[in-house]
Amino acid sequence: MKNLLLTFGAAFCALILTSAPTPTLAQSGDDGTYATEAELPRIDALIFESDGATIYGQILVPAPKFGTARPCVIFCHGFAGFTRWDDVAHELCRAGIVVIIPHHRGAWGSEGEYTVTGCIRDAENLAAWAMSAETAAKYGIDPTAVWLVGHSMGGNTAVNAAARLPGLKGVVLIAPCDIGFMAGRMEKDELKNFLIGEGMHALHRASDDAIVEDITANAENMRFTHAAPSFQGKKVFLVTGEYDKTVPTEPLDAFWSALPDGTQARKREQYHSGHSLMGSRLTFAGALKEFILTENSSKPE
Repeated sequence: MKNLLLTFGAAFCALILTSAPTPTLAQSGDDGTYATEAELPRIDALIFESDGATIYGQILVPAPKFGTARPCVIFCHGFAGFTRWDDVAHELCRAGIVVIIPHHRGAWGSEGEYTVTGCIRDAENLAAWAMSAETAAKYGIDPTAVWLVGHSMGGNTAVNAAARLPGLKGVVLIAPCDIGFMAGRMEKDELKNFLIGEGMHALHRASDDAIVEDITANAENMRFTHAAPSFQGKKVFLVTGEYDKTVPTEPLDAFWSALPDGTQARKREQYHSGHSLMGSRLTFAGALKEFILTENSSKPE
């Protein structure tokens, strides 16, 4: 009986294996077919020194068919980095956009101690690196078409880094947190509790109080309205969620009004979603891709 069962099992497995369809070339690529490995898009490791701290992350490199002068976006994560934007990042890469996804100092394995001002410096340093001739040549980046994209606290990162980067193409702000504005309305203990509730325990930091002190000491200079005059010539796409209860919209209205007339392109949308745009991400990804490609002088062919 045992031998009979073994024989039947072997025969059944053989039947399954022989009847399984052989994958065709058309099934092997989700965004096209590739005749050789050299034609594929790829993911590279990001290992970057920012003010002495090693920053880790990913670089999504589009297929070579998109040419050698492609737009580039740098995704700045929020506090404390739990919300991921990989789905949107891959959609951009499929459209021919280089995507850099860093984990800021002190966050998710990157070295150093986390501070909000440190995140701004990381974004500033990464953008300058992406715009350098060496990096542009290696990854096929148009150095005049580098963007900062920031969600929540990453919006604070993007706004304040952009103010220091005259060569930056523009920013995309996803439910951005004007932490300077919020700090001006909160007592320190209230601010600390807010940050604890957002996951401060996950960050490598000197202390909880050190992060709070970093914010309060720089609050006025980090307010979005303080950065707005520096957006002359830049492009801005601001996205919010109708049901977002994490960050206030009042400072965003003030920032929008304070943008100079020379801001080249301004787009503002609100989705029927919350702070992380869940339920609207496909729509947002399409809108973001269209905005970047339309507003870039170096649209992939």
